[in-house]
Amino acid sequence: MEIRKAMEEFLHALEESSAYKDYKYQKERVKRVPGLVDRINDFRAKRFQFQSYQGEDLFEKVDEFEQRYETFQEEPMVREYLAAELEICRLVQEVNNAIVELVDIDMEIM
Repeated sequence: MEIRKAMEEFLHALEESSAYKDYKYQKERVKRVPGLVDRINDFRAKRFQFQSYQGEDLFEKVDEFEQRYETFQEEPMVREYLAAELEICRLVQEVNNAIVELVDIDMEIM
């Protein structure tokens, strides 16, 4: 099957990309520091909560969050990991968007 071969080639190219290699490297660095993975996960969970938060005090909550995690995000290892994670996530999102746009699945019931 042509598509399966192309997919394997794409996955190999992704695996060999500098973005993926950097992400893997940063991930391994973070894992070596006791408790850092938990702190990063806590940061991500709280940041994710703001994406669906609809309270009237949103700006106040965001300011509070940014103040609480400002120093944390400035730690070089954290900053480098989050930047690498963001880069690989954006790449995956770009691939997903390209596939969705090409396929153009009609979700309406006919």
